[in-house]
Amino acid sequence: MSRKQIKRIIAAGTVLIVLMCAAVAYSLLFNEGRMVYLTDLSTYQFSVRDLPMLIVGVLLLVYIVCLSVFFTRLALQSPPAARTYTRRLPPALGLAGFAGFAGFLGFWTYSQDGVIFPFIFFACFGFFGFFYEGKLSHTLEDEMFAQNRQRAELAALRTGFVLLALMVCLADTGMLSHDLEWCAVFMTAGCSLICGLVAFLSQYLLYRYEKQE
Repeated sequence: MSRKQIKRIIAAGTVLIVLMCAAVAYSLLFNEGRMVYLTDLSTYQFSVRDLPMLIVGVLLLVYIVCLSVFFTRLALQSPPAARTYTRRLPPALGLAGFAGFAGFLGFWTYSQDGVIFPFIFFACFGFFGFFYEGKLSHTLEDEMFAQNRQRAELAALRTGFVLLALMVCLADTGMLSHDLEWCAVFMTAGCSLICGLVAFLSQYLLYRYEKQE
């Protein structure tokens, strides 16, 4: 891990802590501590003043997911000094992406027991990216490859943040603005799908850039 990467992680975490403190202070001072103290979901009604806490919660989830993905990829990488080619992966590993369909079980578990955890499996759609990573197995990691990888990751992250912003706006409209439970379902499923999409796009776009298709 480079010093620049460490600085970015610390900076993002610091900004998130500042935003969280500001959201908590706002809720305590101007919103009667809603979303800070324990909330009874059966009687909860959405208020625009709840948005700071909800947005910070989404950002915290995204930060945790990004950290998990980053450290997982870091653990799977070979030592930089001994690595000049991409790792060898069979494209068939992309079939693991079908695990993402397990996320649809969330609709059944939510209707039966009120459990929304299975929606997280939507993030597994990102495993489809292993297909394109496998097609680039044992590719020389030269300067052009590094530039294409950075370009692909930036494009994928930009798409993810745009979709996240749209999702937060949609959560403040219609039925979702009056039903916290459905809002939680929407945000959990949406964030998981976005994480999967970003992971897939980063590999797909890298393949497109390398093959110039």
